[in-house]
Amino acid sequence: MAVRTTIEIVNARQNNLKNVTVEIPRDRLTVITGVSGSGKSSLAFDVVYGEGQRRFLDSISTFAKSRISQLKKAKVDYVRGLSPVIAIEQKKGNNNPRSTVGTVTDINDYLRLLFATVGTGSCPVCGHPLRQRTATQLAERIGQLPAGTVVELRAPFSRPHGEDYEYAFHLLREKGFKNLIVDGEPFSLAEKRELDESREYRIELLIDRFTLRHDSFIQLAKSIEAAMLTLDEDIFLKIEIPSGAPAGFYDGFGCPEHHYALFEMQPVHFSFNTPASACHTCMGVGLSYVVEPRFLVVAPERSIARGALKSTVFNTSPAGMQSYRGVQMYSLSQKYGFSLDTPFRDLPQHIHEILFFGTKGEPVEMLHPPYATKKNWITGRTRPFVGLATEMESWYRHYIRRTSTTETFEPEFIRDCMIEKVCPECGGARLKKQRLNVKVGGLDIDQLSRMQLPELLGFLEGLRFDEDQREVAEAIVRELATRLRLLIDIGLHYISLGRRSDSISGGEMQRIKMSTQISSELMGMLYVMDEPSIGLHPRDTVRVIETMKKLRDIGNTVIVVEHDMETIRSADHIIEIGPGPGVHGGHIVAAGTVDDIAAASDSATGRYLSGRASIPVPTRRHMLGDDFLTIQGARENNLKNLDVDIPLGVFLCVTGVSGSGKSSLVNEILYKQLKIAKTGARIVPGEHDFLFGTELIQNVIAIDQTPIGRNSKSNPATYIGLYDRIRKLFASLPEAAERGYTALDFSLTHSNGTRCEHCSGDGVIVTSLQFMADIETICPVCKGTRFSEEGLEVKYRGKNIADVLEMTVEEALDFFAEEKLLAHKLKVMNELGLGYMTLGQSSTTLSGGEAQRVKLAYELSKVKRGAHNLYILDEPTTGLHLADIQKLLDCLYRLVDQGHSVIVIEHNLDVIKCADYIIDLGPDGGAQGGQVVAEGTPEAVARVAASLTGHYLREVLR
Repeated sequence: MAVRTTIEIVNARQNNLKNVTVEIPRDRLTVITGVSGSGKSSLAFDVVYGEGQRRFLDSISTFAKSRISQLKKAKVDYVRGLSPVIAIEQKKGNNNPRSTVGTVTDINDYLRLLFATVGTGSCPVCGHPLRQRTATQLAERIGQLPAGTVVELRAPFSRPHGEDYEYAFHLLREKGFKNLIVDGEPFSLAEKRELDESREYRIELLIDRFTLRHDSFIQLAKSIEAAMLTLDEDIFLKIEIPSGAPAGFYDGFGCPEHHYALFEMQPVHFSFNTPASACHTCMGVGLSYVVEPRFLVVAPERSIARGALKSTVFNTSPAGMQSYRGVQMYSLSQKYGFSLDTPFRDLPQHIHEILFFGTKGEPVEMLHPPYATKKNWITGRTRPFVGLATEMESWYRHYIRRTSTTETFEPEFIRDCMIEKVCPECGGARLKKQRLNVKVGGLDIDQLSRMQLPELLGFLEGLRFDEDQREVAEAIVRELATRLRLLIDIGLHYISLGRRSDSISGGEMQRIKMSTQISSELMGMLYVMDEPSIGLHPRDTVRVIETMKKLRDIGNTVIVVEHDMETIRSADHIIEIGPGPGVHGGHIVAAGTVDDIAAASDSATGRYLSGRASIPVPTRRHMLGDDFLTIQGARENNLKNLDVDIPLGVFLCVTGVSGSGKSSLVNEILYKQLKIAKTGARIVPGEHDFLFGTELIQNVIAIDQTPIGRNSKSNPATYIGLYDRIRKLFASLPEAAERGYTALDFSLTHSNGTRCEHCSGDGVIVTSLQFMADIETICPVCKGTRFSEEGLEVKYRGKNIADVLEMTVEEALDFFAEEKLLAHKLKVMNELGLGYMTLGQSSTTLSGGEAQRVKLAYELSKVKRGAHNLYILDEPTTGLHLADIQKLLDCLYRLVDQGHSVIVIEHNLDVIKCADYIIDLGPDGGAQGGQVVAEGTPEAVARVAASLTGHYLREVLR
């Protein structure tokens, strides 16, 4: 029997596909393209990937099926020729703050193994180098001492950041420790003794104390092993001889001065996901919550006595003024000479510092306020004031400790005042300080994790090892180097292993997964990818294409949903779905090679491939005016203390290679600072000095491609506001009045109205089956209309409410032509190319590009004359065909023509060339980026030799 060379799909009817029958060649790179909403993802992911996954799950045991959600069968007659399938989709990184690039790619596992194998420790006090020693080696060295010698095993200890000694000692008692050495003196945890909280002491745990005997080697080795197990989180052991060690005893074995030795280490010692190795304060996240003082101030124009501070911090009611906090505030005002009746913003800065961060140990006598009618318990005492912010952080730690033991409690009133900042104990390293005392090549594991990948690769390849370690260490380095090169080759040279996964874009995460698949070297697989070129500068697109070809060349089938012309030209086979979006799509328009597609008269992609169609360079650009937003001292992430002038009233593109600092400048600094200025949002902007010109705009609006709704009842009509008006129209009809219906009764989310209660307005009944996917069937009561019979009897111009929701935007525009508000909103949607969309289409079925255009239609339909808004879009061309990009540009031009400003972060050259003004960051990504390379019109940027964007712009501006 001949081996099948194609994947055969027969009569696919998923979503808007119209009985599509097509063959996809195996062991080839196939691109599926077409306008946004035409059915590309339905074919690639719902049919090909969905069927491959479902068949795999069908083959597993019943026991495994009971623990895995089963997939629905795609609406297709059959699919033949499938292989094991892997989808590499456009999904943002893991939201778990512990997840990093290193953990996602498994590179961290090899890095931890390298440090556990060849890492060299250093004395916690003086930094003297220490080699790893096993319990047997330590016992052999100690056993050389004369019989009768007293030996103490100790370990260093430091209290967790921000905690008091009482809590630190409580932790030690829970672990079973009884004796300490504090500044060289014995200290018993059994006694009730206090230490000065303002001082830092040198504290050591006394783990064991024994007297040597000639026949005690086995007992000695067991004692040391027990000490290692007892310490768990410590890797340093202090071997102290109270009577004095013989000369040379510690040479080549431990620190001669401070007597520390280093345990034999395991990879788990360098994992921030294990409690024993993770930093005490941040628990291995690298960030910790700290109180942001400005969040404690709710009305800076008021005085402290009149409610300037949050009521949870200082309640100014009569009872609150007489509480211990009222006594504290009055006493502070008397000691430091300020009035509780002065507006908070008029108080000197040093008073703000005292109120938030305390008196730094200086005692304050607690005085009886003259307005108090009774004496508070704190009156007459003298004690330091720790500060409102410091006190709230202490409360937060207290609640966290309670949560981690028996109670589940979320102190929202505290978290509302807090922000994430770099952990003050580990500095973002995530690990205990002891772990950072172990180094390879002079650097600790955190320093390597912060390096950009090419720098890390160069460092690892430059390492040299001792003879006894060389074979194992070089094997580990080879594995590391292979994986790092794959990430670099795929265009991710600017990231580091320590970068959090939740800061990774969908495109970056997709490329990380691609590199992981290449490193697996599997063959005979089927890979389905979703626009891997997204988020890539034109310089890096060729790298992704080469990666996909590598997957193909080792014997895999690669199917890519893509709009990028370079990727399409590199494909072995192309399938175009169309001709239009939504109900106008779902057909195979053309299939074949690049030349076949270019020659197809009905192919929208072919027209652009052959040059018959193109996005023209504007003949007129908006001129710059006198209004600018000015950012000074931008230092977020890799930005190099930038001063940037952003012109208003124009269409502006921020460009640059991946990792050059575009999102840091626009999203983290500009958007967040404007949001704070315009709405008082409780967010923290990226690091910068000043933002000038905020008074020149009324509002700032970010328009992205996130879904417009999360359930089946959400639809374009509800999002844009059409449905509110439609419901009022139906409620005003005589038939509705007779039945007592209001506008609310026509809502799909309102029970006991006109919706079908049997299916709760969903139109389908979902039946859950064990070991099988849930089955959806049309509701037998409403027949899928989602409304009751009584509700459907109410008709407007011969159409009931279900008929209206089934109308396309084009049909509704004619039907509601006399309703000015509805006609206006529908006209905007139609002009944006959404005429095919039904008013009641579920939001969950919209593509990213469609969701974005619905949001733009909402903004355009509510624009007020004379208003000046700033619209920010981050890579809006994601998921858009060239034909759709022209519609997007038309929409952006309209916003600017109406007096607004538009800022777009973009790599697509067809968008960049149409901008009025460009700010190009670079010259490269990561540490080599963060500078303004060029700015001006596209023509001006194209003339700048140092600009990579300019280099590619020159080709499209010809």
